[in-house]
Amino acid sequence: MGDELRMTDEEAELSRVERFGHLPPRVRPDEMVELAETRSAQGRPSSALNEDEQVLRYAAG
Repeated sequence: MGDELRMTDEEAELSRVERFGHLPPRVRPDEMVELAETRSAQGRPSSALNEDEQVLRYAAG
């Protein structure tokens, strides 16, 4: 019961390729390049506290 519903490995592979296409080639570690951001942040974000707000928040202890 149910044996007729099972797929062989080859059928499963063909079904996957038909449905999703081929996988891209694997990227090897020696092909990767590490990037580092070298630009500094420009200005302050709009959510940052201004000088008066900083004094009010951090002055009292």
